[in-house]
Amino acid sequence: MHKSPLALTDLIRDDDFITWVRRPTPELHLYWARYLEKFPDQKEAILQARGYVNLIAEDTGRDLPTLARSQKIWKNVNDIMNSENSKN
Repeated sequence: MHKSPLALTDLIRDDDFITWVRRPTPELHLYWARYLEKFPDQKEAILQARGYVNLIAEDTGRDLPTLARSQKIWKNVNDIMNSENSKN
């Protein structure tokens, strides 16, 4: 647990915070809930930082699949479609 409240810029650079915002887990949710219990005046900073993290991820395409991942997904879709078509 952080010993002092984090500034907005620290929050948007914190890997655990970014993961909590983009891909939350029960453990991270508990951690940040406890952080807010310890630093209740940080609620507004947390909300602003969440907004920035989401905006940055969307603007940079950070959560978009890589070309290799996209190709693998489409291959799986085509394989399923071809398999279903061959059954008919």
